[in-house]
Amino acid sequence: MDRRHFLATAAGALAAWSAAPCFAAARDVLTLSDGDFAMPINVLGSNMDAARIKEVLDAEGAPSSNLRNPINVTVVRRGDDFVLFDCGAGQNFAEGTGKLPGNLAAAGIEPERVKHVVFTHAHPDHLWGALDDFGSPAFPNASFHIAASERDFWMSPDVFQHLPEDRQSFAAGAQRLLKELAPVLQTFRPGEEVVPGVAAFETGGHTPGHVSFEVRHGTEVVMVLGDALTHAIVSFQYPEWRAGFDQDPDRAVATRKRLLDRLAAERLRVIGYHLPKGGIGRVERSGTAFRFIAEA
Repeated sequence: MDRRHFLATAAGALAAWSAAPCFAAARDVLTLSDGDFAMPINVLGSNMDAARIKEVLDAEGAPSSNLRNPINVTVVRRGDDFVLFDCGAGQNFAEGTGKLPGNLAAAGIEPERVKHVVFTHAHPDHLWGALDDFGSPAFPNASFHIAASERDFWMSPDVFQHLPEDRQSFAAGAQRLLKELAPVLQTFRPGEEVVPGVAAFETGGHTPGHVSFEVRHGTEVVMVLGDALTHAIVSFQYPEWRAGFDQDPDRAVATRKRLLDRLAAERLRVIGYHLPKGGIGRVERSGTAFRFIAEA
């Protein structure tokens, strides 16, 4: 979806953006779409039979064929400036992506007003939108921020040895973009405040240096999860399933379980990069597992 509406609860606070193609998570915290892309069903559980995955999706009334993976970029407004959490796939990743620039424009956000871009990790659909069609930073006045361990993994000369063949292009693209961004790229470690009101915490496994963020805006707290939880059914009801793009599947499973326990216990509002309806919702316990409750 490229044209989205505000949640009624945030409409008053965000009236200036009332025509924007977005969802509102909290006051001055939005998600904008970068489009979506096709996803094979076995990505949801590389250790599961496709028939079993289909059975689970069918039981929930969810699509089990022609799967599309949405991309939700979180935007935080701070006065006249903005912070982006990841920045989409750009024009060269997959059909259906690269729509963030148009949706930023529709929301009245000029690229020059973005002051910080904060990465959860360096997969193409999160990183490749950092450069424009001319190979220059798409947000010319922004500083870019990435976890030191994530940068070190992708920039390592032997990174290709740690990736399957179908992900070799991920490394080539990450190295190209991170080199171009080097003059404006800053690193941080989990536990640090990256920009005021934004603290990183470790959610590794999907990639070695994957992080998520606790965003405090006044009295409101929103958890920006990146790809720590990627599917509204499988990640919550079957966190032990191995997701196809997890670099370290065992670590990713442990991360999901730990994260779900916390989010359900603290009843925190969350934003998932690939979750439906703008990715905004909460986590609830459901028997021995969990459910994602979308707010839109």
